[in-house]
Amino acid sequence: MDTELWLGLSGVLVAVGGLYHAWRALDQAVVRESQEAFVKQRTDLRQRFGELCEAAADMHVLARPSLERIGGTSLLWEEAMRPSAPVPLSAVTVEWQAVKPPVNRPLLKAARRCLPKESKAHRFERYSAAMGALAHPALFENRPSFRLVRTDWSHTEGPRLIFGTGQYFDLIDQNEAVAHELAVATSRTPAKRPPWRALPMRRILADDPLLLEKRGVFPSVGTLTLRRTPDGQATFFLLYRESGHVATGEGTYGPIPAGMVQPASLSPLAHRQDLNLWRTIMREYNEELLGAPEAKGDSGAEVDYGQPPYSLFNAALADGSLRVWCLGMALEPLNLAVCLLTVAVFEAAVFDTIFAEAVERNEEGIVVSGPRSNGTITGLPLDDASVRALPVSRMSSPAAGLLQLALRHREVLLSDPDQRPGGIGARAGS
Repeated sequence: MDTELWLGLSGVLVAVGGLYHAWRALDQAVVRESQEAFVKQRTDLRQRFGELCEAAADMHVLARPSLERIGGTSLLWEEAMRPSAPVPLSAVTVEWQAVKPPVNRPLLKAARRCLPKESKAHRFERYSAAMGALAHPALFENRPSFRLVRTDWSHTEGPRLIFGTGQYFDLIDQNEAVAHELAVATSRTPAKRPPWRALPMRRILADDPLLLEKRGVFPSVGTLTLRRTPDGQATFFLLYRESGHVATGEGTYGPIPAGMVQPASLSPLAHRQDLNLWRTIMREYNEELLGAPEAKGDSGAEVDYGQPPYSLFNAALADGSLRVWCLGMALEPLNLAVCLLTVAVFEAAVFDTIFAEAVERNEEGIVVSGPRSNGTITGLPLDDASVRALPVSRMSSPAAGLLQLALRHREVLLSDPDQRPGGIGARAGS
């Protein structure tokens, strides 16, 4: 009897063990299926980028009638987001305010709905965590970033922008999640616009997509680079942001340079000296057109803005052979990101000197520079025909909007600085 009982118990234990392993395998299958779906949805988001931008723009213009498309593109702004006309970048005052980032719990709760399972019982807590584990791009670091706290584009002494502190992954947790949410909802109802109830994050932001007091908004600076020839004509450049290289805007054509408003070093002093739009633009030029490594200053080393190429940019700015304009800020409808819109106009001779060794590819993607003449990049003609020939469905909202604004303000942007009354715009630092 003892032997039979033991054999019986052994059989039960084996059976229970088998059931346990089967249950665990089922758990793992559920988690794997959830994570694979997340990756496929991100691929769909990238592939339907243009379509989703248009859908998002339509929804937000209807929800907030003061918003308007810029030149028929998906890039959105309203009167409160811009000066009455392009202003020199030097006219924009940037200030620091030591305030803690807001915590919008309803927004964070809504964001978790599109996150995959990390285990059977739990989803990933943040979109950045899921992205880092399942779809990690080459450039993906949670670096300190400057958060937009308040703006006044109609201030009597010139536009004013107030910034506070934050982290880059705070942007990912909101912007990528709200775009992902729309991709999933539209895939379920491809023939019609999804209802707002299917978009809990976007619904919270429908009345006021900026909501600066209640969510973290981390602006980028998008700069349309123009090379002005002596006859007053101009060419422009773009960056194709390759898939797998960047965290946002994969597979799209964006302005070059473009980058987050971030300190370039972990040094405490960097928060003071790098809260500067012109220095942000210069660093991005060095990285995206000259191929320098990204300025991160992990060791605490600060950027020396007195050395080339920064000294060359500043010299060109001082003598008027480079003019930098600010046109306001705008909203990218798909991910509700904010972009500060600037245009840099280089006289051709100075541009050719500074960018004599411009790269064809950088860490983010491929430089779209038109034909090269003896290694010098010349750009694409800034005219209606060239802009219309661009692949509309793969153009980022900032690139498309900036090109339309450049065509609209062409006379001001490309006027001869020597003939402009008072030299307006000749010196446009910040």
